[in-house]
Amino acid sequence: MDEQQIRAELREWILAHAKSKPSGELTDQTAILETGLLSSLDIVEFVLFIEELRGDEVDTDDIEPEVFTSIDTLWEGFFGQAAG
Repeated sequence: MDEQQIRAELREWILAHAKSKPSGELTDQTAILETGLLSSLDIVEFVLFIEELRGDEVDTDDIEPEVFTSIDTLWEGFFGQAAG
């Protein structure tokens, strides 16, 4: 899967599990937790989904809360070169 496909999958999962629908379009910069799209309780399930996309486990001890800010930060934290 390339970067655009992964970003689309993340966006789709967020929209499917959103507690409230975004007022506008969900962009790669939309604040995920701040806007109430997902709650902190959704994060556990979301990490499992991220593991599926990565094909690799996520070391939950190394996760910084800021990584869940937006799709941009999710990409960088879990799929970008920094995640390698």
